[in-house]
Amino acid sequence: MPKDIATELLRYLAEHEEFASADKNLDDISAADVKVLLRELADGLSREAASENKAAYDVKGSRDISKGAKDIISCLSPREERKLLTAFGLIDKK
Repeated sequence: MPKDIATELLRYLAEHEEFASADKNLDDISAADVKVLLRELADGLSREAASENKAAYDVKGSRDISKGAKDIISCLSPREERKLLTAFGLIDKK
């Protein structure tokens, strides 16, 4: 599974799942602890995915892309950025 998709899933679970069984069945771990763990995992995966994408093409350091385009690209997820750069031929398909 691609890391950016796993990141989205982990963040969704942390935001929308209750984890009531953690409170009931685990003495030392609460539902809030599980949510914090999922967010931390998502953040780590997001950093990994971003570093892998930076190795493929450095958008910030590129002189081929205008400042306005860089601003727009900075709002995209790593997967969306990779798709856009691939569509314009700036990086190769994986």
